Amino acid sequence: MTHIVFRWIGLLLVGLGLQGASLAQSESSSPAPAAAGLVKRLLGTVVVDRAGQRQPAVPGMVLRVGDTVRTGPASAAGITLADDTLLTAGADSELVITQYAFDPTTQDGNLLASLWRGTLHVVTGLIGKKAPEQVKIQTRTVVLGARGTEFIVEATPALAIQ
Repeated sequence: MTHIVFRWIGLLLVGLGLQGASLAQSESSSPAPAAAGLVKRLLGTVVVDRAGQRQPAVPGMVLRVGDTVRTGPASAAGITLADDTLLTAGADSELVITQYAFDPTTQDGNLLASLWRGTLHVVTGLIGKKAPEQVKIQTRTVVLGARGTEFIVEATPALAIQ
């Protein structure tokens, strides 16, 4: 099963390439200042929960702080954030863009993504290169600080003690 997840992650990453300026342009024409990134690639069933509304994800969809991305079985979602951070959520994942800010001029910002279940492949962008301590991935049991440029996180349900 793990090799399937890595194969999908690799396929999704092949097509992920977004210039930060392109997202900045879409942000400046959008009235909502909390845009964080774009859905770039999809496989299978992926939905986005935003402010209590569930909608199917589509390539090019703007993701905002607070959005929850949910992938179904045999599904995956590739997301590019404004600082060129790449997030790939594998099958049966629940990912929340909890906090995100990025200033393209100074390249300052922060990222907190919450992975409540599933797998997440992360390739850090400008924030992680300039200030790696500002990139964090949270699961139900731990908050991980990024100290590298590429890593995978897996969040599994807690085991019941009998």
